[in-house]
Amino acid sequence: MIETYSIWNLHGEQLDHTSSSNATRMDSVEPIVDPNDQVMDILQDAFPFASTNINHEREDDVPTPIDSAEFEQYEKLLKNANQELYPGCESFSVLTAIVELMHGKIKYRMSNLCFDYFLGVFKRMLPMDNCLPKDYKHAQKVLNGLGLGYEKIHACKNNCMLFYKEHETLDTCLIRNESRFKMTSQNRPIKIPQKVMRYLPLKPRLQQLYMSTHTATDMRWHKEKRVDDDVMRHPADGEAWKEFDERSPSLLLIPEM
Repeated sequence: MIETYSIWNLHGEQLDHTSSSNATRMDSVEPIVDPNDQVMDILQDAFPFASTNINHEREDDVPTPIDSAEFEQYEKLLKNANQELYPGCESFSVLTAIVELMHGKIKYRMSNLCFDYFLGVFKRMLPMDNCLPKDYKHAQKVLNGLGLGYEKIHACKNNCMLFYKEHETLDTCLIRNESRFKMTSQNRPIKIPQKVMRYLPLKPRLQQLYMSTHTATDMRWHKEKRVDDDVMRHPADGEAWKEFDERSPSLLLIPEM
């Protein structure tokens, strides 16, 4: 892929050369965005029904039903989004600071121990009455309400089976009779699994992609804006994709945003 090819215009699309040249110049200038506004946008995308229920003003508006536990998570996140990192701090809320730091941790592949060290240093640098979490564990707890977590499923150490669903209560592998849990020096089992698989559910991740105003358009691009002229440019032009559309016509219905 040519690195300088940043405008998709060599695959049958018709572009206005004047607008495309202006777009090239504009793309080189990154807009200045308030991080606190970005975090509020994330909350609205993650909890669209909660924010709608709070902000409805007209008497004829009917609140959308929402799970109480989900609404409680939203209120906790909203509180951290509105709380100053320390008294008088206008640049960062508690939630904004955590999101920025966690983003840097992932981007630069920082270990948990390294993150804990720098978080402790930052906390000591800030005023005494700051609300920055003391370590990664506490920072992660604040972000848990945003969802997209994972499920821990115990597995046989030989990868024979998962202790899941109908096998969730078993203590030994059905195939090799291996213990589900580690053994002590006295050959007694302790409640520490031999191996753990982390399952990332797909459904909530797809739901958030479609709930977000920033990504929903991209998720519908193949249906709404793709050039369909029998030329192979996108997986949606392939026979497998077309056959899937024929088998699942209900998935072709695109909800209005």
